[in-house]
Amino acid sequence: MATDWKSIGEEIQHMMREDTAVREVLASTGELFQGYAPAMEKVHLKHAQHLKTLIDEHGFPTISKVGKDAAIDAMRLILHAISWPEFMRSMEAVTVNLAKTGEVPKDYVARLMDRIRFYEGRKQIYGTNADWDDNGIMRITDVEDESKLNARRAEMDLPPLESLVITPLDGDFHPADPKKRHEEYVAWTLKVGWRTVAMP
Repeated sequence: MATDWKSIGEEIQHMMREDTAVREVLASTGELFQGYAPAMEKVHLKHAQHLKTLIDEHGFPTISKVGKDAAIDAMRLILHAISWPEFMRSMEAVTVNLAKTGEVPKDYVARLMDRIRFYEGRKQIYGTNADWDDNGIMRITDVEDESKLNARRAEMDLPPLESLVITPLDGDFHPADPKKRHEEYVAWTLKVGWRTVAMP
């Protein structure tokens, strides 16, 4: 029986709509900004598990199979599976190869590669992740060979970065205690398996 990619694409987009709806509710209550909200994690894992089942049974939902919008949503669901390191890592190799043939958007693959490195405590390649530093400044976390960063970003269809600093000290969701927040974040990376030892 042939794979019904139209239905699979619709399933993927439905999951992303649910993800967005839950995020909006949690943002309105403030819960979204107090660590990783359990309700958000539950939705992320549910969707990632369903997406993995679809991929295992039918293959990756590429642009030529489900269209660009659904392929992007599939990448977004992968990016949101932050408490399932094994899944995200397994998808990196798959999507890097697909990006070479234009079957998944390069910019989302760059974000996946960086996000894995970010949670593992390694330097990013493309500078797509930011975090609060101990001074309460939101900035891009460490990147490899900063002088060639924008050249690498251009290769992955990402716009240039003019500054690694994202926002000054003020802001609606500035953490009251950035150092404590970072310690909690590192503890979380150890708990879910991104890291085996604590890093700065």
